[in-house]
Amino acid sequence: MGLILRGLAGAATQLVLLYALMIAPAGLIAGEWFWPRGTQLLASYAALLGVSTVVMAVIAPQSLEARLRRPASAVQPFADKWATASVLAALASSVMFVPLDVFWWHILGPPSANVASLAGWIAVAGYALCLWVIFVNAFAIPIVADQSGVGQVLVTSGPYALVRHPMYLSFLLMQAGAGVWLGSLASLGMLLVTFIALILRVIVEERMLVDTLPDYDAYRENTRCRIFPFVW
Repeated sequence: MGLILRGLAGAATQLVLLYALMIAPAGLIAGEWFWPRGTQLLASYAALLGVSTVVMAVIAPQSLEARLRRPASAVQPFADKWATASVLAALASSVMFVPLDVFWWHILGPPSANVASLAGWIAVAGYALCLWVIFVNAFAIPIVADQSGVGQVLVTSGPYALVRHPMYLSFLLMQAGAGVWLGSLASLGMLLVTFIALILRVIVEERMLVDTLPDYDAYRENTRCRIFPFVW
């Protein structure tokens, strides 16, 4: 029960941050404190987070425990502190961009209903991929750190058979899908910002993995793509 409560507390923290980054700008710019699309997204995400947290606590408690670790640590390499901060800043900026574009800039206008619907399913697919990654990798902690002392093993199954960093692919899918579903085609441009930040994180992370996991070099040779299947 303690793990479930901590998981739900972490989920609540995420939702508060999303509200501050997404709904608050909409309210300040357009007075849309109950922005229908934004409210629907938060409600849907809250339901998914709540259910998945409870399920993960039951079927994969070690994996959930790993994800609940703080995104900063004294053992975290200095380079990763900057890389992690860059990723978090890119994601936060991308969330804030959406209401600014929807209610103020109108850079490319809103998507059609069909495109918005497809984008919504892409976001759901991204969240499903994220859960899959957490389920198969009990060492997917939020920071880069040497986990050889706690028995870290190289995971090459599931999504890791396609790309070396499927968690980052899930971030990009959720960002792309949610932004367009909320009404901002221009938000797709923010994917480049997030992608650049993720490249920095990949470089730092793979240096650590090469040093701490003996088979990682061979895995890199067999699984060539880092984030995008068949591309990069």
